[in-house]
Amino acid sequence: MKKIKEIKTIAFDAMFLALIFVFAYVPYLGYITIGPLAFTTMHVFVLLGAILFGAKRGALYGFFFGVSSLLVALQYPGTLNYFCLNPFISIVPRVLFGLIAGLVFDALKKNCTQKTFDIVSIPLCGVFTLLHTVLYFTFFYVFGVRDVFGITSLLGVADLIESMNSTYGSLLGFIGSYMSIGCVCEIAVAIVLIGAIYLPVSKFLGLGRVKTIEEREVKKGNIAFNTTLVITLFALLCVIILSMAL
Repeated sequence: MKKIKEIKTIAFDAMFLALIFVFAYVPYLGYITIGPLAFTTMHVFVLLGAILFGAKRGALYGFFFGVSSLLVALQYPGTLNYFCLNPFISIVPRVLFGLIAGLVFDALKKNCTQKTFDIVSIPLCGVFTLLHTVLYFTFFYVFGVRDVFGITSLLGVADLIESMNSTYGSLLGFIGSYMSIGCVCEIAVAIVLIGAIYLPVSKFLGLGRVKTIEEREVKKGNIAFNTTLVITLFALLCVIILSMAL
């Protein structure tokens, strides 16, 4: 039984990895650029991994998402996407996004009925999409614009900041203006697609179901750990934002 479960896990990981990279390299499917606006649908795979399989898969698929954005960035020199060559911008916020979403979904599965989880989890995907946007642009500013570790200069894209400032007047103003538009679109995509995919998959394949009473008793000690980890991650994010402000 354990070996069968491992085989299924490997199969799902391979399927998600393949889909992520297919979406990444098919134009206007995973990464959509319209003029100065940039959208993504890749966060849907991370949220699906988190809601179906938990925190570990959420973080893993977030890593896949980040690596794909780093590789795709090579195709867009001279644009904001090129900053994703910096792994602190492309990979780290996506891993945190998937991990936090997975931890929250895991905690809900141990404390909710299936009906309550189904109702709450879909709008939560919209909240986590907003979290992804905030994480991404926070890391973008700290490690890209402020260039805390000097990686931007090392990659030779420091001049891009000056170019964007001169073109748009303020890089932060540009980000703030278009972030809201892109974020609303990404939230809508997440809610619609997760609702359309998760509910039937959960019902007919039995994936992502809430824990039984017996499972909750055995694993209830993990709730405190997960809660502590989530609080720690948010505290880390607050420290990063504070350093950004200073």
